Amino acid sequence: MIKCGHRASMRYRGPQQLWALSRRCHTMGLLRIARIVKTINYLAHRALLPAEAEVGEEVSLEHYALGVVMHPNVVIGNHCRIYHHVTLASESVIGSEHKIVLGNRVTIGAHAIVIARSNTTLAIGDRSILGAGSVLTASVPPGEVWAGNPARKLRNIREC
Repeated sequence: MIKCGHRASMRYRGPQQLWALSRRCHTMGLLRIARIVKTINYLAHRALLPAEAEVGEEVSLEHYALGVVMHPNVVIGNHCRIYHHVTLASESVIGSEHKIVLGNRVTIGAHAIVIARSNTTLAIGDRSILGAGSVLTASVPPGEVWAGNPARKLRNIREC
């Protein structure tokens, strides 16, 4: 879980731990407790992390997850990195089959905004990168770097 050069004792993981707790409570049917933990996480870290989100292993919320906002219809793959002040928003109703899906090893830079339009699924493919400050409204194929407002393809990962 900890990357090379980091010591486990020096890495603060409070927002992620509270988010994991709220997700566990939600899956056990303890919805009120899940909401309370989510609220505590918001008050402490200004991160709005829904218990309903599906999250893979080793997801890293960088810079204490400050200002991260997610729609409940989000699916995050394994080994993803999400930096501070990222918004993952959807115009679909909570609980619908339309989601924002992050593949494995996706990185989303600080202050990026991802918006899934009404009744559509937006996917960011495996090993893709979305640059800081980008605004994304379309799906990204695997292994590509996208950035800008509106976000557009800059290059393939192999070219980096």
